[in-house]
Amino acid sequence: MSYPQVRSGTYAVIGGVARPGLYPANSDHVMLKSTESDNPEPTLFAWNETHSVWSAKVPVEQCERVFSARWYGMWRGHRVAIDALSEVAAVTYADSSGAWAAENGFTQVDKYEYQREVPAAELVDVHEVQTDLLFEQWRTRFPVPDGVAITGWRS
Repeated sequence: MSYPQVRSGTYAVIGGVARPGLYPANSDHVMLKSTESDNPEPTLFAWNETHSVWSAKVPVEQCERVFSARWYGMWRGHRVAIDALSEVAAVTYADSSGAWAAENGFTQVDKYEYQREVPAAELVDVHEVQTDLLFEQWRTRFPVPDGVAITGWRS
């Protein structure tokens, strides 16, 4: 059986292509890098001699979207974040009962972080969660008109 590529991290969509990158909160730029041997996009990337990678500093105005992505699923009724996926999935416990995680074979790697490998076939409700990282900037540019009530939205 084949499994999809699990992606985790920050991505910038430029010219319809989602590229992995780094976006410091509320920054004006997204930092991109590529370790490919040839320049993946000559109009975007330049060679960084210090780090031996193709890199780009792209203003967020040139990005169609900047988002973070992480895969999640359910294992034995509890939410887990999927770090790697093949026949066996590397997962991080993403629910609220650390005691349950410890009792079910998860290794505690940090104060509140538990990890283990589980058979991929036992995962259910596998999905990707995306968070729009430019929403606050968009909301600043397009404020809510006076007198309009917004319900269910955190300020």
